[in-house]
This record gives sequence, structure tokens and C-alpha cells, in this order.
Amino acid sequence: NFYYFMKLITALGLDLRILLAQLVNFAILVFVLWRFAYKPVFSILEERRHKINKGIKDSEEAGLRLSEAEEHKKKVVAEARQEANEIIEEAKKKAEIRYQEIIAKSRADIQLIIEDEKAKIATERSNAIRDIKAGATEMISLALSKVLEEKLDEKKDAELIARAVKKLN
Repeated sequence: NFYYFMKLITALGLDLRILLAQLVNFAILVFVLWRFAYKPVFSILEERRHKINKGIKDSEEAGLRLSEAEEHKKKVVAEARQEANEIIEEAKKKAEIRYQEIIAKSRADIQLIIEDEKAKIATERSNAIRDIKAGATEMISLALSKVLEEKLDEKKDAELIARAVKKLN
């Protein structure tokens, strides 16, 4: 069998030694390529696939963090609005209190002015009454002196005037 096989290979124009040498060369070439080309290329491809998977994972995590940040931002904005509303309400309350204080002070000031003016009016009234009484006394004195045509003594004159003034009151 081996003999026929060898004859067939020789008939095809193949030399067994060359064929074996080519097989050895091919095996060496495959080994060298595997060792120095395919293995580094495969490791680069594997590393790249690993980086891509890591990038996808990081992107998903970044998306989650972004949504968390958005939620946090919404929460902070809501809290800030709440604080602003509380500050505004507090300012309104303080303004109302201040307004009431100003109104109360104004009313007190107005009351003091009214009391002061009442006192001035009372003083002016008593001064006017005194002046009127003095003028009336003088007019009564003149009228009596003309009516009586004779001047009584000073004592009687004063007495008559005093009676006339009492009757006016």
C-alpha cells in the first residue's frame, strides 16, 4: 500500500521530502503567525471588546448619575422655592407688624396733637372770656357812669360792676 501511495505521489509530480519540508515550514509559519500575529491581534481585539463593554457600562452609570443629579437638582430647586416662599411670608408678616406699629404711633401722635390743641383752645377760650369780662366791666362802668351821670365813689362803683358781672355769668 505504501508503495502504491508513493508511486501515486511521484506520478503527480510531488516529492515527499519537499512535501514534508513544506508541511514543516507551514507548521512553523502557523506557529509564528499564531505566536506573533494572531495572538496579539486577538488580545488587542479582546481588549477592545472589553473597553467597549466598559464604555457601555460607564455610559449607563453616567446616565443613572445624570438622572440622579437631575432629581437632586429638582429637589434643591423645590427646597429653594419653599425657602423663598417662607422668607417672603416672613417679610410680609414683619411688614404687617411694622405697618401696625406705624399706624399705632401715628394715632398716638395724632392724639397728642389733639390733646395739645384742646389745651391751647381751652387756654385761648379762658383768655377770651377774661378779655370779654374785662371789656364788659369797662363798658358797664361807662354805661353806669352815663346813666347815673354822677360818679359814685370808687368803692360803690366797683361793687356795682361786680354785681353786674355776676348777673352776666
